[in-house]
Amino acid sequence: MMQVVERDHPGALERLRGGAIQELRTWSDVQVKLTAEVQTSGLCSVAGGYKPATMPPSLWVANASSPGRRQFTVLHELGHHLQNTDPGLGTGLLNADEDGFEDAACDLFAARVLLPDDLVAACFGDRTPTPGDIVALYRRSTASRAACVVRAVEHLRSFGAVVLYDTDGIVSFAAGRGSVYPPARGSDQSQTPLVAAALQHLDRPDGVPITVSDTVIAYRTGHTSGRLYGQAAWCDGFLVAVLVEDHAPWQSFSPTRPPITMSQPRWAGCELCQDSFEVTGACATCREPRCPSGHCACTMRRQRRCERCTMTYDKAMFVGTGTVCRECI
Repeated sequence: MMQVVERDHPGALERLRGGAIQELRTWSDVQVKLTAEVQTSGLCSVAGGYKPATMPPSLWVANASSPGRRQFTVLHELGHHLQNTDPGLGTGLLNADEDGFEDAACDLFAARVLLPDDLVAACFGDRTPTPGDIVALYRRSTASRAACVVRAVEHLRSFGAVVLYDTDGIVSFAAGRGSVYPPARGSDQSQTPLVAAALQHLDRPDGVPITVSDTVIAYRTGHTSGRLYGQAAWCDGFLVAVLVEDHAPWQSFSPTRPPITMSQPRWAGCELCQDSFEVTGACATCREPRCPSGHCACTMRRQRRCERCTMTYDKAMFVGTGTVCRECI
C-alpha cells in the first residue's frame, strides 16, 4: 500500500506523516470530509468512512476526534481507497484468508506511515513492548495513541492484544495478534481484573505501570478469553494495556497457562441473524457460541448483514467498510 502511494504520488509518504489531511486535500483522486459524527459498521476500527460512489471518492473523518486520531483515521480510510482502486491490492484483498484482513491492513498502513521503523525500534527494542514503551512512543511522535497501539501489536512476541480504554474502562481502540481476539470497540472492560485495578489509580502518572498476573478480556456474548498476563499505564487521559498469553516482559517467568473452565451463558445474541439463541456449543477457533445458523465471531469477520435488504453476504459483496450490499446500492 505504501508502494502504491509513492508510485502515484512521489514523496507523499513524508508529507502524509507531517499532515495527512492537508496533503490529501491537494490530491485530485480523493476528497476529505470532516463531519461531527461518522456512522460506521461494528467491523471498522475507526470513526471514519470511505464512500467510493462520490466524485472523487470521499474519505470521511469524525471532526470530534483529536488531531492525532484524525490523522490516523484519514490514513485508514485512504487505505480502503487504495485497496478499492489498485488492481494488485484488490486482488490481494480478495485472496486473503485471514478474517479482518482489510481493516487490519488499513490500520497497519496508517500506523506505519505515522510511525517510522527507526522510531519504533528506539522505543520497543527487540522484545514485546510494555505499556511504558507505548507511552514513550506516543510522547516522541505526533501520532495518535491508536497508531501506537497498532505498532505495538506488530511487535508482540506471543499471542495477545493491546487495548486503549477511556477512564470508564470502555474500549476506545484495540488490536490483537494470533488466537487472542481483541475486545470490541465500545465494550465495557471495567470489571476485568487489570482494568478494575487501573481504575483505582486514576491519578497515577503517565507511564507508571499497573500489573496483574491474571486477567481476561470480556466479550459481548457474556464469556471471557483465556487467562492473560496484563500490564497497563495511563497515557494522556487514556489507559493503554498489553495483554499476552506468555513471555510478558514485566514478568521474570510467564509460561502459557492451562485454560480455566468457564461456565457459558445460557443465551447469546447473533448480530447477523438479529436474534437470540440458546447456547449449545462454542466454536473451537474463537470460543464464541455458535447460533443455529452456524454464525460465530469467525463468521462476523467474514460476513456482514446488509442494512437495507437484511440479507447476509460475504464481505466481497460490500464496498470497503460499507453496510449496504452491492445489490442494494
